[in-house]
Amino acid sequence: MRMNAMLAVFLMSFGSTAVAEEFVQLRGSSGNGQVADREIPLSWSDDENVAWKVALPGSGWAQPVVWKDRIYVASAVCDKDLSPANFASGVRSPQSMGVTMFARAPAADIAWTLQCISVTDGSTIWSTPVVTGKAKFSVHPSNSYATETPVVDQNGIYVYFGAAGIVAGLNHDGRVRWQQDIGVFETSNSFGTGSSLAIHEGKVFAQNFNEKTADVYCFDSQSGAEVWKHSRTTATTSWSTPVVWKNDVRTELVVSGGEQMDSFDPATGSLLWTLNNVKAATACTPCADKSHIYFGGSDPFSTGPLFAVKAGASGDLSPSKKNATFEACAWLAEKQGPGMASPVSSEDFVYVTDKSVLKCFDAKTGQRVYQDRLPGLKMVASSPLIVGQKLLFIDEYGAACIVAAGPEFKVLGQGSIDDTFWATPAIANNAIILRGVKALYCIRK
Repeated sequence: MRMNAMLAVFLMSFGSTAVAEEFVQLRGSSGNGQVADREIPLSWSDDENVAWKVALPGSGWAQPVVWKDRIYVASAVCDKDLSPANFASGVRSPQSMGVTMFARAPAADIAWTLQCISVTDGSTIWSTPVVTGKAKFSVHPSNSYATETPVVDQNGIYVYFGAAGIVAGLNHDGRVRWQQDIGVFETSNSFGTGSSLAIHEGKVFAQNFNEKTADVYCFDSQSGAEVWKHSRTTATTSWSTPVVWKNDVRTELVVSGGEQMDSFDPATGSLLWTLNNVKAATACTPCADKSHIYFGGSDPFSTGPLFAVKAGASGDLSPSKKNATFEACAWLAEKQGPGMASPVSSEDFVYVTDKSVLKCFDAKTGQRVYQDRLPGLKMVASSPLIVGQKLLFIDEYGAACIVAAGPEFKVLGQGSIDDTFWATPAIANNAIILRGVKALYCIRK
């Protein structure tokens, strides 16, 4: 008995470092930025709490995903340097000023690649080029040719390379099992693509909203067969990611972009509700909890409200006046819509980042609880995570801040890595996995 107990303790201890809890899609397994409590480091630097650092063969803003002891990272591999610029450098380009005649796709071939990396030591287990060819369109200097985050389940990994128009399923040994071509189309201001996949009960969801079409796809994860497809009547570019909303009433698939949000039955594609005439999430993605889904949008020219929609809505919810309250709207907070970083809900509070300012709202009433600047941070492009009762933020310059979740602004820790970051962090057990331009980092005590 004593030996068995000792063996059990050993295996549990070994498992805590060798086997990671799943982090299967953008913003975690929930897809909402909510992660179970972990003993993540509260401080780090280039010389502190970096367990390993590995250069990636290509570039991209796709968030790493985690399954057991493996990390999966999507990249665009090319002889030409395709590394994205930070926000400040990107906005100085003629393309940011709407002069898209300067935008040119690279002449060299791109290998859109999925890489499998060990959580333990950062070693490469395998690397698979999923599709190879030339990009049809250019992307903004601050965007990448591999911005879409993969999803993963027990049967495999599923990738979407928007710049190639390909959704594919791979086995855990790196073999490509299926591919679907959903097309490549021009995006607004030639910014490029960026909507990640979502996954739920053996179904993979892809959103392809651009200047020509606005399609939502559901594929069977095992076979790649198209289960259902929905096409909007009006095309509009959106970089938002579909959200699987498991609420108190049912499970919904919500997509957003432009001035419209749509909710579907994820199994059948039946439209549950639609909402027009609002500034919807387009550069970021909505967040949700069991009772509400929260969304909004802002751009350099205007900031829309932050909306909360009640679970159980049906039909056309559109207000007669733009950005006004509507049926099933629990509340709206004027001019508080998020920008690039997606909001996140702890059930009690909703958190919105505006560059380096953190705003906290009461989830039930929409009343703003506080507004404070995240110390040491500048431009936050990646989406925050709630890890237990800790809020994790990282700006594009590599400065990080950990804040206590709750009604009081309290800084718990800070970190810094000399790199550029737009990809949302991933959590693997007690480690933070960061994807920068220079390398992939494992931050662990």
